[in-house]
Amino acid sequence: MLRIVPLFALVALAPVAALGHPHMFVDAGMTLRFDDQGRLGAVGVVWVYDDFSSMLILGDLGLDYDADGNLSEDELTVLTEAARDWPQDFEGDLYLTQDGTPLELSGPLEARIHYRDGRLIETHLRAVIARPDPAEAPVSVRIYDPVYYTAYSLTAAPRIVGREGCRVTVDEADLSAAQKLYADELATLDAISASGEVPMPELGHAFADEVSLQCAP
Repeated sequence: MLRIVPLFALVALAPVAALGHPHMFVDAGMTLRFDDQGRLGAVGVVWVYDDFSSMLILGDLGLDYDADGNLSEDELTVLTEAARDWPQDFEGDLYLTQDGTPLELSGPLEARIHYRDGRLIETHLRAVIARPDPAEAPVSVRIYDPVYYTAYSLTAAPRIVGREGCRVTVDEADLSAAQKLYADELATLDAISASGEVPMPELGHAFADEVSLQCAP
């Protein structure tokens, strides 16, 4: 994700007092892609950054100096290279499970960056290493930042490509319950640390919609 250079550093350095709400907002979409054997082979991901975060990213990378809203091919190349250069400990904010077992994903493939109406649009592909069959058990897919620095919103129904007889259902997050859980956790951390220098709570999953993929045999 583009926040890694250098916005990613802000995640690690942000004091707990600043974590009462997310600081980046991303509209997300996904495409569930099956291979020729009918197994889930990859997930295509779309992230559309909010306009303020887009401006910060461009500024930190020294791009769009003239602020005309247009990026040159060279500038788009810089952004694309940044999007492909994930640190080893960044899991990509995409999580898949089947029967409660996490599914391993590749790093970003075919990463591309677009810039439209003041917002950065990042697309990439994540290969699903085990290539599960959702006819055997549903596959759960969620997009979230564990520390909730970034808030993702699933703004379009997930697409299915490459197999008939499959459907997705979306279980929307209980945002009121998630906000209460997060506020309670922050209050606890504030109470035990006068400086605010404490590990960030990993509660981003509570804010994430859950996509369930099921297929007929």
